[in-house]
Amino acid sequence: MDGKQQKQFIYDRTQAEARGFGLEIVQEHSSADKPWGGYLRIAESSLPRFYAAYWQGVDVPQPAGGQHLDPKILIVAPGARLSLQYHHRRSEHWRVLDGPVKIVKGDDGATLQEIVSQPGDVVRIPQGQWHRLVGLDTWGRVAEIWEHTDATQPTDENDIVRVQDDYGR
Repeated sequence: MDGKQQKQFIYDRTQAEARGFGLEIVQEHSSADKPWGGYLRIAESSLPRFYAAYWQGVDVPQPAGGQHLDPKILIVAPGARLSLQYHHRRSEHWRVLDGPVKIVKGDDGATLQEIVSQPGDVVRIPQGQWHRLVGLDTWGRVAEIWEHTDATQPTDENDIVRVQDDYGR
């Protein structure tokens, strides 16, 4: 199987798995617009099933006071990496599903640390912290939760501040 076929297989498997858990997929991005891999954004109404499927035994954020939480599944290709980024209006919670993957995070360029994370590992990324997901030798998958920090202005993809990006975005 070549790289394109592998990507389609992983992406299709992730879609089927999510649907098998009863998750409603509301947005999908794969090869055409995400050269590093892709993601599935899951409906917020599916959050309890998302937690049951991917976050068993882990403390997870719970919506309070109009706060929104958005679940996603990230898929990262071997040797690919997402942009080094941070956000003004969200923190993120990651649980590695398949890997290992490398996670880079820190408060700025001088404090960045690289962590190799295994399936089951949980990584918390506070609002404003620089971070990046990197694929290693195999396809990586991460269950992600966006925790919106401003209930009146939920975050979106436009809240990404890219510090460094391999794809010129």
